[in-house]
Parts: sequence; C-alpha cells; structure tokens
Amino acid sequence: MSTFEFNIPLKKDELLECHAGQYHVEDVVQPRLLLSKFQDAARAYNSDGVDYILEHFDTYFSIIVHGTKLEWNVINKGYEHILRTVKALCTFLEPILQEKEIESDVRTKYLNVVKMTMYLFTQIIKTKDAKLTADNSTKLTLGKKGKKTAEEDDLCGWTESDKLNSLISLHQLLQQPLSRLWDPPLAEDNFVSMVVEPCYGALENQIIKTKTVRETVFQILGVLIKKYNHGTACIIKLVQILQMVEHSISPICAGVVQLTKDFNLGTFGPQMVREIAEALASSEEENSAGTEQGAARNCGAFLLELTKELPKEMTGAMATIQPYLESDESYTLRISVLGMMCEILSVELSGEGLSDEQRIQRDDFLDDLYEHMHDLSAYVRHKVLQFWSRLQKQNCVPVARQQIVLERAIGRLCDKAALVRKAAIQLLKTFLEYNPFSGHLKLEVLEEQLAKELKILEDLQKKLNPGPDPELVKKWEKVEKDVVKTIKEKMDTLTQDEPELSQATVENLYESIRQSLRDKNYYKAFLIVKHTERMYPDAKLLRCDMPKSHQIEYFVALLRNIFIIPDRRQSMSLTQQCENELALQKRLEEKEGVVAFLQESANFSRTMSEAVPLINSLLMSKQAGDVSEAIDFFTAAHHFKIESAKIGVANMLMLVWSPDQDKREAVERAYRTMYLECANLPERTCAFTVAQSLVALAARVDRGSALALEHLVDKWVAKGDITPAHIQVFWEMFLKKINGTTDMDSYAALSFLVMIAKAKPSVALANLEVIQSYGLTGDYNSRNLSAQLLMALSKKGQRYPPDHAIFTTLFDSLMETYIKFNKFVSFAANSIDLIYAICDIPDVVCVKILAEMYKKLEENMENDGEEESSMPTELLTRFIFVLGHVALQQLIYLDINVYSELRRRNQVREERKAEEKKKKKIGAFATPLRRGRADDLRRQTLMNVSNASASSRGQRAASVTSSKQTSANTTMTEDEAGLEGAVADDADAEYVRGVCERDVAAPGTALARYVPLLRHLLAAAPRCPPALQAAAALALTRFMLVSSSVCEDGLQLMVTILKRSKNVSMRTNLTIAFADLTLRFPNLTQPWTHHIYHILSDEELEVRQCAVKMLSFLVLHEMVRVKGQIADMALCCADKDPNVASMTKLFFKQLSQKGNALYNVMPDIISRLSDPELNVPEEQYRIIMKFITSLIQKDRQMEALVEKLCQRFKLSTEERQWRDLAYCLSLFTYNERSLKKLIENLDCYKDKLHCKGVMDSFTTLMNNTSKMAKNEIKTLVTELGDKIEECFAVRENEEGETEQTNGEEMEKDDAPKATPRRKAAAPRRQRVRSESPDENEPPNRENISHSVRKSKRKVTQRTRTATNESDESDDEDFEKKEEEVFKKPATRKGSRRRN
Repeated sequence: MSTFEFNIPLKKDELLECHAGQYHVEDVVQPRLLLSKFQDAARAYNSDGVDYILEHFDTYFSIIVHGTKLEWNVINKGYEHILRTVKALCTFLEPILQEKEIESDVRTKYLNVVKMTMYLFTQIIKTKDAKLTADNSTKLTLGKKGKKTAEEDDLCGWTESDKLNSLISLHQLLQQPLSRLWDPPLAEDNFVSMVVEPCYGALENQIIKTKTVRETVFQILGVLIKKYNHGTACIIKLVQILQMVEHSISPICAGVVQLTKDFNLGTFGPQMVREIAEALASSEEENSAGTEQGAARNCGAFLLELTKELPKEMTGAMATIQPYLESDESYTLRISVLGMMCEILSVELSGEGLSDEQRIQRDDFLDDLYEHMHDLSAYVRHKVLQFWSRLQKQNCVPVARQQIVLERAIGRLCDKAALVRKAAIQLLKTFLEYNPFSGHLKLEVLEEQLAKELKILEDLQKKLNPGPDPELVKKWEKVEKDVVKTIKEKMDTLTQDEPELSQATVENLYESIRQSLRDKNYYKAFLIVKHTERMYPDAKLLRCDMPKSHQIEYFVALLRNIFIIPDRRQSMSLTQQCENELALQKRLEEKEGVVAFLQESANFSRTMSEAVPLINSLLMSKQAGDVSEAIDFFTAAHHFKIESAKIGVANMLMLVWSPDQDKREAVERAYRTMYLECANLPERTCAFTVAQSLVALAARVDRGSALALEHLVDKWVAKGDITPAHIQVFWEMFLKKINGTTDMDSYAALSFLVMIAKAKPSVALANLEVIQSYGLTGDYNSRNLSAQLLMALSKKGQRYPPDHAIFTTLFDSLMETYIKFNKFVSFAANSIDLIYAICDIPDVVCVKILAEMYKKLEENMENDGEEESSMPTELLTRFIFVLGHVALQQLIYLDINVYSELRRRNQVREERKAEEKKKKKIGAFATPLRRGRADDLRRQTLMNVSNASASSRGQRAASVTSSKQTSANTTMTEDEAGLEGAVADDADAEYVRGVCERDVAAPGTALARYVPLLRHLLAAAPRCPPALQAAAALALTRFMLVSSSVCEDGLQLMVTILKRSKNVSMRTNLTIAFADLTLRFPNLTQPWTHHIYHILSDEELEVRQCAVKMLSFLVLHEMVRVKGQIADMALCCADKDPNVASMTKLFFKQLSQKGNALYNVMPDIISRLSDPELNVPEEQYRIIMKFITSLIQKDRQMEALVEKLCQRFKLSTEERQWRDLAYCLSLFTYNERSLKKLIENLDCYKDKLHCKGVMDSFTTLMNNTSKMAKNEIKTLVTELGDKIEECFAVRENEEGETEQTNGEEMEKDDAPKATPRRKAAAPRRQRVRSESPDENEPPNRENISHSVRKSKRKVTQRTRTATNESDESDDEDFEKKEEEVFKKPATRKGSRRRN
C-alpha cells in the first residue's frame, strides 16, 4: 500500500500540483470518457469496497474540473457513486472506529479515504447547485416563463428530495467518531469547513424553508459544534447569512431554538446576539447605507423572533444589543430591540416575585419604552404604543407607571403621523378596558368616595395620635414663664441621677414629669427630662451643638409637649391599650390602602377625561383610522361611565351623515352596542334598561344630533331592534306610570315615540286616544311633541274630515295655548302643519282657527280699553305668526298636494284614453306581454314629463307647446299621448298658480284682509315692539310668496326695512326670505338684487354670513345674473371672520367649476377692487386676488386675461392701480402663448416699469416662470427681460432731455398723467357701458355690439399705430369692458373721434 497524505485544498487547482508526500491528480479524464471510467470505478467498488476511491479519485475529480460544462447525466452518475460511497463509509468505519487503538497505517489510509470521499461529495454537490443556477438563468434570459415543473426537476436529477438525502447521508457519517482518525484526535478545520458547506448553501437557498431540510441542517451543525468545535465559526457564518439573505431569518431562528433545546447549547443564542452587535458596529463603518439598513432590518427581525422563542436565554443578552436604541440610523433595529424588551417583560419580568436585580432590569426596560414614545421615527412611536398596549393587556405595567404612560400617550394624540394617533387611541382604550381599578370610573362618584374615606382616615389618625388637650394648653400658658425662668437659673447646675429614676420606664418618667409640672416643681421636671434624654444618646449629641439660648427653648419645648399631650393610659390597662392601638393601626393601614386606591382611580379617570377633547376632535378627522378608533374609544368610555365622554358619544351621531360608508356603519354598530344590547336579562328588564339609556341620551342631544338620532332610530325600527316591549316602556314613561319618572324623562320618551312613529306610523295610529286625552291636554312640551307625533299619520296617506275628533281636540288645545300659555310658536306651527298634512279640507279648519283667534284678540282689546297702547301685543304677535304660517302652508298645500292630485287624475284619465285608442289600433292581435310593455313605456313617459310641484312646472311651462293638434280620422300615438299629458300638467300648474293669485291672498279673500295690518305694523316701526315687527315682516314675506301682486307691492317696503332695521334677527330672516322670493318670482326681485350685495359689508356678523350663503346659493343655481357686483362678494374672501372667508372661498371654487363663469367676472373683480374710491388695502387685495387667480386653470383663459390686464395699464392713472395689475400678472402660470402676449403688449406697460412695485412683480413673474421650465419658455423669459432693460435704457435718455418740460407741465396741471398716451385713450372712456351678461366670454363670440363690429372693420383697413393701439384690440370682451375698468365721469354719447 502506497503511503501518502491527502490535504484538503482551498482551490481545486492545488490538487493538480505535485508535492512530495502529498496526493495529486495525475490525469483529468475528458468528458466523453467519463461514463466508461465510471463503469471501471464501479467495478472497482464492487471488488475493493470504499478503498477504490484511492485509485479512482482522479475520475470523479474530473467532474469538479469540468463543472457546469458536463451534461446532467454525467454529473448525476458520478454523484450517485460518491453518495453510495458515503453511505458505505458509515457502515465500514463503524467497527474500525470502535476499536480502542487504531493502527497508524489503517488510520492514515481511512483518513485519506474519508477526506477524499467527503471532498468529492461536497464539491460535486456545489457543482450541481451551480449547474442548476446556470440553467435557471438561461431560461430567464431566453424568456421562458412559468413555474418549474416536477418533470424538469427529475430530468436534472437535483430535486429537493435529492438534496435532503445528501444532507441525511452527511449527517449519518458525521455522527461517527471521525476525530479518532486524526492524531491527536481533533479534526482539522479545513475538514470541518468542507463538510459544512452544503449546510450553509442550503441556508442561502429557498429550500431551507422546508421543515425537514432545516431540521437536518441544524442537526449537522449541532454535531459539528458538539464534536468538531465549530461553534464560533458557525455563529459568524450564520450572522453573515442573516445580513445578506432575508428569507433565512425564520429558519435560522428555528434552528437556534433547535440547537438550544436538542443539543443543550444554552449560550448559543446570547453569543449570536453579541456577534450581531459586533457585525452591526462594523457595518456602520464599512457598508453603504442601503446594505446597512437591510442588514439591520434582518438582524432586528431575527432577534425579535428569537426572543419570542427563547425569552429566558435572551434576557441576559439584552445588555449587548441595548445600546443600539440610541442609534438614529436604523429605526427597524430600534423597533426590534424594543420588541425584545416587550417580550421579556411579558414573560420573564412580570409578576410580584421578582428579585432586586430583575426589578432593576424591568424598570430599565420600561424606562426605554417610555422614552421611545417620543422617538424621531413615527414607525417607532407607533410600535412602542402597541407594545405598551400589549403589556397592559397582560397586566405587566406597574400601577405606579400607568399614570405617566397615559399622560405621554395623550400627547401622542396630536402626533402628525396618522398611524401614531391611531395607536395612541388604541393604547388609551386598552388602558381603560384593562384598568386595575373598577368597572365604573365616574369621576364624581370616585371623588365623593375619596372624600368620605379621607375623613375616616383623618379620624383614625387623630385617635391613634391625638393632638394637644386645649385645657392643658391653657394651663401651660400660665406656667410657661416660671418654667423658662427656672431652666435659665438651673441650666448650668451639675446634677446627679436619683436612685428612684434609674429603674423607671419611659412612660413612668413621662408621668413623673407631668406630675412635677402640676405640683409646680419645675426644677424636678427639668431634672427628669435630662435623665430621660440619656436614653436617647442621639438627642443629647444634637443638643450639645446648640447655643445656650437654643438649649433653653429645646427643654421648654420638650416639657410643653409632654405636658399638653393627654395620658391615654389613665382610663384603661396597658394590655387593653396595646390591643386598641394594634386594632387602630391595622384599620389605619387598611384605610390608607383604600385611600391610595381611590386616589389612583380618580387620577386615572381624570386623565382619561383630559384625553376626551382631543379624541373628540379626531372624530372629524379626514383619516378614516382616526375616526374609527375614536368611535371605539368612546364606546368603551361609555361602558366605563366616563362622564366627559358623553360629549364625544353625542358628537358621534353627526357621522351618520358622512359620505364614507365605513364611518356610518361604525357609528351604527357603536350605538347599537351602547344602547340596545343587554346581556342575559329578561325581556321586560332589558326593555326598561334600553329605554332608560335612550331617554338619558335624548335629554342631552341638540337639534342637529336629534336629527341624526332620528336617522338611527329609523334604521333600528327597520331592522327590528326596537321591539314592541321597548315601545310599551316609552308609552309608560310618557304617562309617568313608572316610578321615578321626571318631566324631562317623559318629554324624552315622547320625543323617541315621535322618532319611532315616523318610521312606523301605526305606533301613533294605535294610540290616538292616548295622544288626544293626555298629550294634547298636557303642558306645552307634551302638546308640542304630541302634534309632531300625529304628523306620522300623514305617511298612511289617509285624510280626515274637518269635524274629526283629532281636529276638535287640536283646536281646543291650540286656543287654550294661545290664551294661557307662555309659549306658542312651535306648537302653533306644528298644529297647522298637521292640519294641512292630514285634513281633507284644511282651509276650513284654519279659517276657523283664525276667526276664533281674532275674536279672542278683540275680546282682550275690549277688556283692556280702546287705546292703542293697551293693545294685547303678545296675542297680536301670535295671531300674525299664525297668519303667515297659514299662508305658507296653503301655498305648499296647493303647490304640492293639490297639484299632485290633479296630476294623478290627469294621468288616470290619459291612461284610460290611451287604453281605449290602443285597443282600437291593436285589436285582437295584441298579446298580453306586449300590452304590459306598452303600458309600462307609456306610464314612464307620462311620469317623466310631470314635475314635483306646480311652481317648478310653471318655470318650464314656456318650453312646452300649448296647442294640441288632433284629428278625428287619425289614431293618437304614445308620443302624442305623452305630449297631451305634459300640456295637461302645464294647465294644472297654471290653474294652481291662478288659485294662489286669486283665491289665497288677492283682494276679497280671507287672508288678504290682513295685508294692510301687516303693512301698518311694519310702517309704524318706532311704535311697534321688535317681536311684533319681526312677526309682521315674516308674515308679509310669506304672503308675498303666495301672490306675485303682493310680492311686487311689498318688495320696496321689504328692502327698506332690510336696510334700515337694527333688528339683526329680522334682517337675517328678510335676507333668507328674499332668496325664497327670488326662486319663486325671479323677474320681480331682479331689480332689487343690488341691495342684497350691500349687506355683504354689514357690521353684523350674522347678517354677513346669511348674505354670503344666500347669494352663493342664488348665483350657483343661476337665479341671479353674475355682474360687476360680484366684486363685493370677493371682498369677503378676506373677511375678518374665518367662517365668512371660508364660505366665500368655497363659493368661488364652485363657481370656477361652472364653465367660464369665473373667467367672465374676473375683469369686473379686478376693476372693482382696483378702484381708488373703494380703497381696498393692498395686502387684502393681494390675498383676494391670489386665491381667485389660483382657480383659473385653463390656458386659454389665462392667455386672454394676460392680454386684458396688459391693456388695462393704459387706462390706469394711479400708481396703486399699476401695482395691482402687475401683481395679478405675476400670479398666472405662463406658457409660450401667454408669454408672447406679454411681450407683444409691452408698449402698454413699459412706461409703468419705473414703479418699484410694478418692477418687483415682473421680476417675480420671470423668476417663477423660469423655474423648472422648458428651454422655449426660458428663451421667451430672457427676451422679455432684455426688452424691459431696453425700456429702462431709453427712459434714462429721455428723462435727461425732457426733465425741464415735464416740470413746467406739472406746475400747470396738478392731475398726474400716467403715460403720454392718456389723451389718446380718453375718448374710449366716453363709450356707453355694456350691460351684456356675457361680456367677458373668451374671444370669437358672435353676439358683439354694433359699435364694436364697426370698430373692428375700421381696424382691418389700416396698420396699427402707437396712438390708436388700444382702439384696435382683437379682444371684443375687453372692448366692452374697458369703460368699467376705472370709473371716470361719462361724457356725451356720440361717434368716436380720430386724432
């Protein structure tokens, strides 16, 4: 046997070199000969066993040399032979390695066999991996897509199962004591590094995600660590893989757990933590930012996952990684470290039985979590808040820390990051739900309990430590001077201990002192005190350092305290005294614990109450997460009785109108949870509980919230959540049949019945007698709510005769309220609404009511006397209100109810007529299916041409042909039938309008007789009380809504009152009424619209707000023509009230979305706001124009406006006007065409550039346009700048020549002349102002005035010159508007002159 040593090479080429005593490869087999050589090697294996590798190593080494160039079948064949050899080695070496001593030759031989076999095995595995990777890359390069199939894996022969088998074989071999083959018995590092390569290769590939592969890999690593001293190298390699390969995080974590538990490597995890810390420290210095972030993220995720699996082992390793919390580089690493702390706190450092060291570590971790609630990264803040929530759920947060954590969490409610705010609300909700105090945290109750317990505690403290006796204090005051005198005299006298005092106890000494003081033997008392002092050496040492005067005060104080404190032992024995003191002490400790608990509970509830306003503001957040979490918090706070949370619970109601469906559903779920759910209660008890909570809710909601609650109740009734049992309890509460029901509870119950009846009218219908007997005969609130409850009957579609019992009871109730009650208006309005909603002939009942009221009014006037001053003002005010409301309801009744009935009848008549004619046409050939479809089509056509009311129908009546052309010999088609229906509807609408004009408020009618009274009351304003005048004004406007003649006669009076009245409420009502009149009679109100614009500058905020809302509505609905007065509206954009400014900005934003509407009024706005007479502050002007200009987005509109503004420079005379125009130009966004317009019109403004403000605006314009612009635009900007510089150069030359001439002209004429062309431009200001509403449309309009057309024809016949440049503008809109630019006195009308 030849002797040699096989050295494991670092590179395969080293085996090709010859060295003495070392094995080297002599012949590398060519690829085409490999298969035949494999056969020879196989025969050698069969004859020689594993020893064959010594002779045939070169054959298998050839696979490694040729590598990926070989075909799969060749590589697989060689691999199969080597794998078989590895498996055979396990069996073959077992008896050899079990021998006590191995011969040197045998050991060397089989050590070579093992090295050679394992070298070939590991290297061929690496070759197969490289071959597979190369094949996959080729497929991707060639564009072959799709998932690799199992057949392809089988073809290459390197499937997942093949890799697993190779690892299993490697594991089986390494389990043998191979170290005995070395001398000394320690495997060399190269061998260990070689055999572990397949394991690390698997960790870097996706195959490691397979559980069996992962377990096998770490079993191999465990063997290598235990038997081959591979621990340190393994840790370093695993950390490197972690940093580079993201998918290896979970497998390596599971592997470390496996090594810790299966191989008892408890320190492996902490050692990895230390290695990770060192690796991250080095990566901060070497790697790039991206690589470092990825490595830190992977390591952080690994550490967090490992801590979840091995919290005990990781507790001690936290000190290594904890410093990375101070690093600002990787927020993911900070999150991971904080997460590790959270895991350890929840598992290892929770509970009461912690050691001092564990408590210190726990507090350290909690401090870190607390500090990082203010971390720079929002993601870290978000995660830390979640960690605190988890710790609170697991009861791991000490009670002493909860307060400070809550306070800092409340601060995070204002965080700029939405996810942090969301986590903060979740944290507060978690602390509330898992609080250690109570299930009810009502602050008032807690404070009341705390005050009670504090008083008990003070009493106990007084009993245990009683204060001085007042009687003894008085006695001491009498003898104090003698005591002080005695001590001063005897202070320096030397004393000796008396024998009788040497054995006395402290209590006996105290009693002796008291007795001596009572006997006035002050010196003896002083001696006993000094003797007692010797029992307390520290006290004597303290006294020795005092000056003599202080020592006297010291002894006097001691004697005083001993004398005035009563001796409790006099009335009881020592044993009894001790027992009483022990009992008091025990009770005192209990009460101190109770007081501390209540104080913490009150502080907790108070802190939660402080968070409510912030969370309440988040209900209106644009972030859906903020809103949903706020709703959940208020739901939880409601269950814990947090009193301040009621505000948020009420505000949640408004979210039922949200356009976001998720928000609406969240509110519905929350209210169902809070008010409708009862856990395991009987039906009656549950109904009573629900009713009580709903009544309490209704008592604290405002009007807006009540409408939202009504919407919720409607849904509850539809879903069956409101049961008959609930309704029965509400009726009982209304009738006060339940003990303890207050008046407010009764009203709230009745209001809920009103809401339920609107969704379920049978609730009111089934209880009519109760409503009539108790509701309409009760107090004012009951009557008012009962009238609203009866309104639900209108949904049944049934009307009752005027003599029905409902109207009789209602009439009596209304008359009684009219005469006797302090309140009237709301009930009267609801009663009249009810009459018109359910009465068959409502005007009969209302006439009766008016007549009876007038009769009562006359009776009171007769009783009070005939003087005008004795007129019953309150009754007259109520009567006038009823007048106006009856007129309004009569209009609504005719306009909607009567018209709808007429339309229904017309539709039925048309259907019958059409059916008869269709039968004649179709005859017996029509099938039922075709008839049904024809009926549906005809019915749909008839409905489409009908309108909801007579008023809306009348506004469109002009567009419908009013003539009908029928022939007796022709058959009417369905289209003709539809036309006839539309014409009939128009006739009905005209009939309704005629009734309103003739029979409601026309002369001779029942209501018309009161119109003079209303005019008289409004005209006699100084003698008329404000309430009466307001009622008269409201009634008159309602009469005006009914009749156009009354409206036309009353508009002047209405506008006069609107301008002169000082009653803010009345002016607001009249402004709203003007909008209503504009909708009904737009032609009548149009001449008076300009008066409404004046209200926009009113001093009263409420009036301005109302005017802005009203004009916005009318303009946006095209009921008012937009003219130059819109500039008054623009002034409100800078109103001092932010609500008015925001409403106005919203109006202009909506106006900009309506075609060219805003573009058309831009010249009017600029002209008006630049007018010197208006004197708008420049800063305010710029705010307004900056906002309005930003709404112009179309390029063509901007181009036209640029040219218009340039032309207006020629007509401006004031420097302020120049600055305003230049500033407007600087606000536009310029393209090539608009810049060319600016350059072409340079002559219009070049003489204004000397003004600093103008030049600053143009400089800003050029700078802003040049930023991020294309080269073409930059070229135009440069051209503009060059031309402006030329203008300045020319102006400097001209100024030197004309300085003297200009000075003389200025002396002659005081008026400033802006430009030399002012005289030429003056004739243009003599033109008649155009009143066209479309005068500011973009160019190319056809409807141009005659004078403009004539001007254009003249312009086309001659060349433009400097003197008539403004007369020849191509912009027709500008020519129409140029007179309105800046107001000048108008001259006579005439033809235009040419100079």
